[in-house]
Amino acid sequence: MKKTIIGTAFLLLTLNFLPAQAASEEWVYTVMDEDNLWNISERYLDTPARFDALRKINQVQLPTRMRPGTRLRIPMKWIRSNPVPATVEKLVGQVSILRSEDAAEEAARPGTAIRLGDRVSTAADSSVAIRFADQTLVTLFGGSVARFDHLSAHGTTGMVDSRLKLLKGRMDARVTPASGPGSRFEIHTPSAISAVRGTEYRAAFDGDGTVSRIEVLHGRVEVSGGRKKASVAAGFGTRVKDNQPPLRPRRLLEPPAVNPLPERIRQLNWPVIWVADPEASAYRAEIATEEQFATILWQQRGEYARVALPDLPDGPYYMRVRAIDELGLEGKNTTLALNLDVRPEAPIPLSPSEGKVVRGTTPELQWTAAPEAVRYRLEIAGDKAFGNLLLDAHDVTGTRYETTAFSETGTYYWRLTSIAADGEYGPAGVTRSWEIRPIPEKVAPAIEASDEVLVASWRESIPGQTYQVQLALDAEFKDIQLDELREEPNIAFEQVVGQVRYLRVRAMAPDGYQGPWGTPQRIDPLPDKSAWLIPGLGILGLLLL
Repeated sequence: MKKTIIGTAFLLLTLNFLPAQAASEEWVYTVMDEDNLWNISERYLDTPARFDALRKINQVQLPTRMRPGTRLRIPMKWIRSNPVPATVEKLVGQVSILRSEDAAEEAARPGTAIRLGDRVSTAADSSVAIRFADQTLVTLFGGSVARFDHLSAHGTTGMVDSRLKLLKGRMDARVTPASGPGSRFEIHTPSAISAVRGTEYRAAFDGDGTVSRIEVLHGRVEVSGGRKKASVAAGFGTRVKDNQPPLRPRRLLEPPAVNPLPERIRQLNWPVIWVADPEASAYRAEIATEEQFATILWQQRGEYARVALPDLPDGPYYMRVRAIDELGLEGKNTTLALNLDVRPEAPIPLSPSEGKVVRGTTPELQWTAAPEAVRYRLEIAGDKAFGNLLLDAHDVTGTRYETTAFSETGTYYWRLTSIAADGEYGPAGVTRSWEIRPIPEKVAPAIEASDEVLVASWRESIPGQTYQVQLALDAEFKDIQLDELREEPNIAFEQVVGQVRYLRVRAMAPDGYQGPWGTPQRIDPLPDKSAWLIPGLGILGLLLL
C-alpha cells in the first residue's frame, strides 16, 4: 500500500513536468455576447464539424443562445494550429539568417521574418532581439547560433507554441506568461531542455558541445537533462552536462556593489569599479541603449572587479554588471545609468614632458590635433587646481604655443579643451606641468693667502647647492691637479713654490644641474728663496779666497 501511495505521488509530480500541450489538457473558453457554438467552432477549432461534439462534452442545451460568462471546455487537440513567424525587432552588428527552405543565407534587418527551421547566427560583438507571436522577446548575443524548431499559434486563442535550439552561445529570454494550456516556450540545447510559462532567464551553451547553463531571474524554469528534471526558481541556476541530470539548483551570486559614477562622464575610458565578490571567478559587464537590454552595444568578461568604459558616442546608456561563479553561472545584475559626454575629445599634450625642468628659457607647448576641434581653450595656472589662472585663452588655433610671457621661476600647469565647430566644449584634457628654475650663478671665488695656506671662498646663492672645484697647472685645465666636490662654499689648499696654478669653481643645483664655470683664477706661487742661495754662496766663496 505504501509503495502504491509513493508511486502515485511520483506520477503526479511527473505529470506536473509534462509539456503543457499534453493531449488530456483542455482550453477553457468564456462565452461572450453574440457567441454561439457554431461561430466558436468556426473561429477556434480545426474544423467547424466539431460543433456537435463540443455541444455534447459541455452539455449545451441551447447552442445558439448561450449565456455570456458560460465556460466551455475544449480539448487542446481540437484547437486549430497555424504557423506564425517570429520577427527581428532590432540588432547590433552582423546577424545572418540561413533559410531552411532553400538553404540561402541573408543578412537580418529589423522586421525580417524568421520561420520554422531557420537558423540565426550572430557575429562577434553583435546581438539581435527576436519577438515571438505572443510578445516573448529573446536576445541572442555575439558568437551564437540558434535554430527555430517550432513556431505556431493556436488560431486566435492567444496560445503560442515556440521552441528553438541554442546550438552555440548565449541568450536572454523574457517570456510572456502563458495564456492557456497550449502555450509553450522551450529552449533546447544539445544537453538540456528548459521549459517555461512566463519568466525571465538566461541560457548558455558552451562551444565544446557538452555544458548548458540556465540562470533564472524571474519566475520558474523546468530544466531537463539526462532523463532527469529540475525545477529552478528565481535567483537560482543550474548546469547540465551532456547525458547527465541537472545539478541541484544553486543560488546566483548577488549583484555587485558598484562605486558611484559622476553624473556626466567627461573622460574617455572612465573606470567603473565594484566591490570584488570572494565567490566570483569572473565578471561580465554589458552596455545597451535601453534599460531592457534587448540588444547590447558592448560587453566584456574579465577576472577583475573593474572595467574601462569603451569609446562610444556621447549620450545616455545603461550598464549592467554581474559576477560569475566557478561553475560559470552568471549572477544577478546591477544596472546603472551612464551619461557619456567626452566629445569633442581633448588633444594629447606632446611637449614639454610632464614635470620638465627648464633653465634660462621658456618651453613651447605642443599637442596633437584633435579631429573634432576647430580651436582650443588653453589654460595656464600657477596651481594644479587651476584656481590661480594666469592664462585662459579660448581662441587658440594650431598645435603650438610659446610661453615667453611666463619666465619667472616656479611651477606652471596647463591643460587644453577642444571646441567643436558648433561651439560645444569638450572635457578638459589631462593636466601637465613644467618648472622654471634659475641657472646657478657663475662662481667668482675670492682668494686669501697666508704663509702656508690659500683659502678660496665664494657667495652661496641657492640653498642646497654643491660645488665642483678644480685646480690645474694650465689655464685650459688639461693638467688638473685637484677635482673635488664641496658642500661648503670654500676650500683651502697649500701654498706652493715656483709653480703658477689656476683655480675654477662651478655651482651644481640640488637636482644635479651643472652651472657654468666661473672665470679661472691665476694663483701665483710663493717666491723661491733657494734662487738667492746660489749667488750668495758664490760671493761668499770669492771673499774667502
